[in-house]
Amino acid sequence: MAEFRINISNLSEGIHDYIFESEAQTIGLGPEYTGPIRVQASLEKGRRQMLLRVSASAKAGFICDRCLDPFTKDLKANYIIVYAPGDRSMTGVQNESREIQILTPDMNFIDLDEDVRQYLVLDVPQKLLCSDECNGICPQCGTRKITAHCHCTTEEIGTRWESLKKLSGN
Repeated sequence: MAEFRINISNLSEGIHDYIFESEAQTIGLGPEYTGPIRVQASLEKGRRQMLLRVSASAKAGFICDRCLDPFTKDLKANYIIVYAPGDRSMTGVQNESREIQILTPDMNFIDLDEDVRQYLVLDVPQKLLCSDECNGICPQCGTRKITAHCHCTTEEIGTRWESLKKLSGN
């Protein structure tokens, strides 16, 4: 059963606000997501369509790509979807545009679980850094460069790599 679900069967026109909270694993997120997923939804029902605004937040634990230390990151996802009436023959429209979804006459609920899950996953950066200032670790002694200064010397680059060094601007 869906964790984040809005009953639209006898919903009056106007703005309706919802607040949901659930554990990350119940909507299919992995163990790196810690604590509850919080969702605030505002559904504006008009005569012909509905406008859904969603704001979701979560915390997730990762390993820094530079220094290999664990860290926690706040994730936030905001999105808007328009629900318009239609029949099953029009359901291909939702595949072309995620912003418009078709409501068939037999739909009584809007399930937010999959959309919330996908938008939170999309908020995870490709480069996972504990901070923007993280310089990683020294490849020789393993000292974290952000907290301490090591006295290791860098190796001289062989002459065959000089052309590549010039390209990188170093």
